Amino acid sequence: MNEPIAVKDRLPDRCGSYLAYAPRSFPKNSRWVVAEFYDDNNTFYSESSDEPMPDVTHWVNLPKEPE
Repeated sequence: MNEPIAVKDRLPDRCGSYLAYAPRSFPKNSRWVVAEFYDDNNTFYSESSDEPMPDVTHWVNLPKEPE
């Protein structure tokens, strides 16, 4: 798998699903979550909510789906 990329260094090139590290959004569960990134406002959104995730610090491309 790819190394995590810091949001401060760069954001994804396009809209889509990514593995995002959000330490404050999910403090009691896994802090890595699948999130949707929208390039029109450069924001990650949880797949389980319509609320933006302002605390994403890192992201990783998801692996390719199996055939």
